[in-house]
Amino acid sequence: MIAKLTVRPQATLREVMERINTNLRGIVLVVDDRERLVGAIVDGDIRRAILASMPLETTAAELLRARGDSGAVTAPVGAAPAALLELMRRHSVRQIPLIDGDGRLAGLVTQDDLLPGRRTPVQAMIMAGGRGARLRPLTDEVPKPMLPVGGRPLLETLLDQVRDAGFSRVLMAVNYRADVIEDHFGDGARFGVAIDYIREPQSLGSAGALKLARDQLDQPFIVLNADLLTNVNLSALMRFHRDDRNLITAGVRRFVLEVPFGVMELNGSRVLELNEKPSLEFFVNAGIYAVSPEAVGLIRPEPDLFDMTDLIDEVLARGGRVGAFPVLEYWLDIGQVSDYRRAIDEHGTYFTAP
Repeated sequence: MIAKLTVRPQATLREVMERINTNLRGIVLVVDDRERLVGAIVDGDIRRAILASMPLETTAAELLRARGDSGAVTAPVGAAPAALLELMRRHSVRQIPLIDGDGRLAGLVTQDDLLPGRRTPVQAMIMAGGRGARLRPLTDEVPKPMLPVGGRPLLETLLDQVRDAGFSRVLMAVNYRADVIEDHFGDGARFGVAIDYIREPQSLGSAGALKLARDQLDQPFIVLNADLLTNVNLSALMRFHRDDRNLITAGVRRFVLEVPFGVMELNGSRVLELNEKPSLEFFVNAGIYAVSPEAVGLIRPEPDLFDMTDLIDEVLARGGRVGAFPVLEYWLDIGQVSDYRRAIDEHGTYFTAP
């Protein structure tokens, strides 16, 4: 078990992230050749490093140095559960490495280990009411989330991601051909979740349906567009959201625009610099969000059409905190027929067969 939790200081951030996704503990412990603890890295550390323009080839040691790491909070093997919980509370951590009498890493204890069955229920809201006009004629009879990808409806793959991340309850906003979606998924028991449907009388936008579910959203929750094919770590997104105390945390994706011409930087008619065919990098909206209930209260009753981008604008206008969570995993927005064909081609590479 220890091997799944540890990496050497020379491991890259890409390797660290793969280890975090494999061990399902939300953390990797950096140890030296004598198995002594050097530091700890959680998923959010890597995503914040990406926002700070660190490449995924950065080593674990470089990340620890860059953040001025003073060492992880540790406890001796055999420490009492009450003492461990107090350490977690005092230092605002959820995991504590355990050290043996020789100063070597001996294990890891998490808050869930100490408080089994007391996890706060979490839920996700999937926006599945869109018409998918750009995918016609494929969507003339079948709603876009029900288009087959990998031998089953696209929405099933997304629901797998939600369930595997520990989300036990799903609210599903439906409108166009809602009967097809409801008949297939039912109450969700067959898919390992409990599903309640939010029926939009008309298209309300990507955030408008939240108004209809306001009374059911009393804890932070995930919002997902149903036309996504992604294996993003949703539990990491929720931890990131809670740790940063955001009202909204938006999943963002790095987008590189290759300019096919030389770009002139001018001052009036004077050329200051020529950049030949530069690459411009942006973070674009990935259609994945973590949202706190306080943000839902800011949704205006009018107009009826209200998107998540409108809600973000409203939060920012009121001085609320909006965070960005880089999506480093596979992600594809299926908006056009070419995207759908790509999803079919790539599904077997990134997702297991049902």
